[in-house]
Amino acid sequence: MKWLGAMMLVVAGAAAGVGKTASIRRQIVLLEDLMALIRHIGTELRQRSAPLPEILEQHRSSRFPLIQWADALREGQTVLQAVEPWLSGKETDTGRTLSGLCAVLGRYDGETQARACDHAVGLLAGQVDHLRRQLAEKGRLYHTVPLTIGLMAALVLF
Repeated sequence: MKWLGAMMLVVAGAAAGVGKTASIRRQIVLLEDLMALIRHIGTELRQRSAPLPEILEQHRSSRFPLIQWADALREGQTVLQAVEPWLSGKETDTGRTLSGLCAVLGRYDGETQARACDHAVGLLAGQVDHLRRQLAEKGRLYHTVPLTIGLMAALVLF
């Protein structure tokens, strides 16, 4: 029975480390998809001066509720009001960047909005770089420390 408990502690420690690195990788993928969406919005604003709801409907994404955002914009909500429920669960740096972008979208001329999109993409790219460095520097640490703690707890059982 002690062996089973010890094995479970080691496995739980390893799973915690793998979960942390997987979480960082998911954040990177989400930010990259978000940057692609913002680049698309900026390009459409520059080249066609298309209305924002139309731009959102053209971009296909399973990660973002674009159709809901477009409908909210058509109902007269501001971009920030439309996106606020989705933003509330985001990391503070990402949330601040997107809130700043949303404050500009739909309020100014197309070129000003496109420049705000470029600025937001630059800030998000910095966040992605930071997450990648964190993963490279601490990835093994995220795996090793929980596994070691699990092993130490298993030794305490004996």
